[in-house]
Amino acid sequence: MTDMLVNLTNKVAFVSGSSRGIGRAIAQGLERAGARVWYHGTESDQRENYLAADFTRSADVDGLIQTIARRERHLDILVNNAGFEPIMPIGSIDFAKFDQCFAVNVRAAVELTQGLLPLLKSAGNASAAGGAGRSGGAGGASVINITSIHDVTPYPHNAVYSMSKAALAMFTRTAAIELAPLGIRVNNLAPGAIETDINREVIDQIGRDKFAEWIPAGRVGTVDEVVGPALFLASDASSYITGATLYADGGYRHNLVRYRPAPT
Repeated sequence: MTDMLVNLTNKVAFVSGSSRGIGRAIAQGLERAGARVWYHGTESDQRENYLAADFTRSADVDGLIQTIARRERHLDILVNNAGFEPIMPIGSIDFAKFDQCFAVNVRAAVELTQGLLPLLKSAGNASAAGGAGRSGGAGGASVINITSIHDVTPYPHNAVYSMSKAALAMFTRTAAIELAPLGIRVNNLAPGAIETDINREVIDQIGRDKFAEWIPAGRVGTVDEVVGPALFLASDASSYITGATLYADGGYRHNLVRYRPAPT
């Protein structure tokens, strides 16, 4: 497996939205590579390395930040994965869901990056000083924002989600410029059609034969196929990469995306 080729021993990571799906797969991949990982979800969990927080509430985000700050001296990897995808045609946008989408997909990622910046700087500074005893310090701290092919590729009934991912992608590029002198890299990881427990039924409804036709790779991807790209961005293998977007989509974004018929 790809994670066996990456050494993240003594690295500390936080992955938001990691109770299931892509986030959980990434968190588990980081652990297999040797990192100590903080998990996150909206529901309670008894694990010591799990933090519950509702990202529509800034107070919850701040509480999570404070907990990590009390427990850690550095944060080497921050994966902003938590997301919310409301399906709404433009003519019937629910603006409460609009605000919820931007709170989870954009604002929380910005709040986490800002609030955890001192810990990320500590990791970056230790790297610049030669690693401070930690393995492989050349790449410094890594922030990975999980966007989507829909940060550039629109499709019907999903303007709000696509807008939020485009906003997050622009935050990545701006943060990359500002934080590079601090030894912190910031990149986008943009999945395409990835099968999870949440969307499996929708994929079946749309039709796997349709996805096989639309996606040049000929199939929907698996959550494990997002782990390798995440580990690459988290590791020193990407030490000179910042402000970039790595697409894990089987070439999907190069085709016209037709998830739903246009309304009549």
